[in-house]
Amino acid sequence: MKLSSRTQYAIKAMLELANSPKNSISLNSLSTTQNISLSYLEQIFAALRKNQLVKSVRGPGGGYLIAKPLETITVSDIVVAIDPQLSRCAEFQADSNMSKSMWNSLSHKIYGFLDSITLAQLMEEQDLLQQEASETQSSAHVAA
Repeated sequence: MKLSSRTQYAIKAMLELANSPKNSISLNSLSTTQNISLSYLEQIFAALRKNQLVKSVRGPGGGYLIAKPLETITVSDIVVAIDPQLSRCAEFQADSNMSKSMWNSLSHKIYGFLDSITLAQLMEEQDLLQQEASETQSSAHVAA
């Protein structure tokens, strides 16, 4: 399964919002930090808002916030918001019922895996990776 670039950008943007849970982030800011066109982000956020994953804040300093606790938003929620056709098992052109059944089973397992990963878990992994990179950099400076 290959996630579309639109879905990948949505996940990256959601992670950036998750890094700033109390402060709204404008699409202009996200456009700059994520290097994504503003019009593309507007389309992505329309879908995320429609699926109640983000909420907009109006006025000066407005932007977007995560709409739910990070523990309740899964990667599959984001994928389905952006690519709704992935919410169902893909219909495979197969030469036999057995082959079609196998591909549908695989599709269910992939979706189940994405449904088991929350934004909170991704944030924890991101923090660990940053911590490891920082420790590696510190030890490299000490050795030099």
